Amino acid sequence: MDKADTSNQALVALIKDLQQTVKDLKYTVAELVTENTALKARIHELEHPKNSNNSSVPPSKDENRAKKNQSLRKKSGKKTGGQFGHKGHTLNMVENPDKVINHMPDVCAGCGKSLADHESHSIVKRQVVEMPPIHPFFVEHRGHSKECACGHINKAAFPVGVNAPIQYSSNIEDFIAYLSVGQYISYKRIASFCRNVLHLPISQGSIKNMLDRVTRKSLPTYEKIRQTMQSSEEVGVDETGAKLNGDKWWFWVWQNTLATFIAASDNRAFRTIEEHFPDGFENAVLVSDRYGAQLKTNALTHQLCISHLLRALNYLIELTDSAVVKRFRLLLYDALTLKKQMKDQDYSSSNINRSYIRKMTFEILDSDLSNEHKKVQTLFKRLNKYRDYIYEFLYYKHVPPDNNGSERAIRNVKVKQKVSTMFKSPQGIHSYAVIRSIFDTCNKNGLTFFDSHKLKLSI
Repeated sequence: MDKADTSNQALVALIKDLQQTVKDLKYTVAELVTENTALKARIHELEHPKNSNNSSVPPSKDENRAKKNQSLRKKSGKKTGGQFGHKGHTLNMVENPDKVINHMPDVCAGCGKSLADHESHSIVKRQVVEMPPIHPFFVEHRGHSKECACGHINKAAFPVGVNAPIQYSSNIEDFIAYLSVGQYISYKRIASFCRNVLHLPISQGSIKNMLDRVTRKSLPTYEKIRQTMQSSEEVGVDETGAKLNGDKWWFWVWQNTLATFIAASDNRAFRTIEEHFPDGFENAVLVSDRYGAQLKTNALTHQLCISHLLRALNYLIELTDSAVVKRFRLLLYDALTLKKQMKDQDYSSSNINRSYIRKMTFEILDSDLSNEHKKVQTLFKRLNKYRDYIYEFLYYKHVPPDNNGSERAIRNVKVKQKVSTMFKSPQGIHSYAVIRSIFDTCNKNGLTFFDSHKLKLSI
């Protein structure tokens, strides 16, 4: 083989090597382009995270507080503070004070003469509201016995509830329940308050026993609330996590303007709904935040929470600036405006504006979204499945467009845990659910927890 052939073979080998190198580089570039695209998308998502204003993420999980202008609320244009015509309230004097202290001038400030024999001719009144010393009020029940002429000894019966030689009254038990459930105070702090302020040496064990007794006597009312919810025409449902000795539990709430029913459960599954409402809500429009177990519940129909949906759309707009999402959000705001304007007869008769909003929404859901962001496709795919549950509030006057009432009812659980930490026993977490249900229901009916015996619910 001469030098020319050797040179040609080396050149061919070099060319093949360069071609393979180019091929490998093209493959590497293609991989890098794909990876770069994915990383850019991820960075974009991280720059527009979900928070309490654009999703259902609670404010406590916000890494950075969102801008104030991201709230769903719109400016009213009104000045801050009390509005014109608002009736104010002030502390008023009483006509018959419990104690009167007269202050008399003893000597004349001008000449120094005594004023002891002079009558007062003008009085300026000032009243101070004071808290009297609090001491326990002991009531002694004495059961007498009498002997009849026939020789039979007759003993008087003690009133119902007076069972022991010494015991706390039912109103003290209700007060302890009010402090624990209504004011979220821990057992330790309740015991301290009773000892230092009320002069009642109640131990934490006694507090626990009192709450158990209040729970037992509240069960009939608790069941009545459940039955009321069962037959209602509108029900909102929500759930939130809770801690029981470090384990994950759940509080569920079913509520409307008349009543609140709260239940504690060791799961977030559909079986909790079946346990308390096995027949579902055949007469009710069930308002929820799109959780699967809630939408699975048997009901007359369902209503998706528009507030939750708007926050989800806000997030997608921040993330993608999608024109489709913006149009959908605008339709939801139009629906909320229409709800405020509708009269009683507008719900049963045909409504052009309602039909238009519904039609345009369905056109968006039916449109080709293949070019949209995957998160947009995912949300709209789920909404398409439950499209009939978006605007039910425009067909039923008593149905709200959001589930805010349920969120307010369930928020007390979080406050309780922040103040008193986690629950310590299944009985304790159940007691809270029972007593809080009655507490909230009384508030909705213009009663205090101490007047729960006056609670009358239509079933």
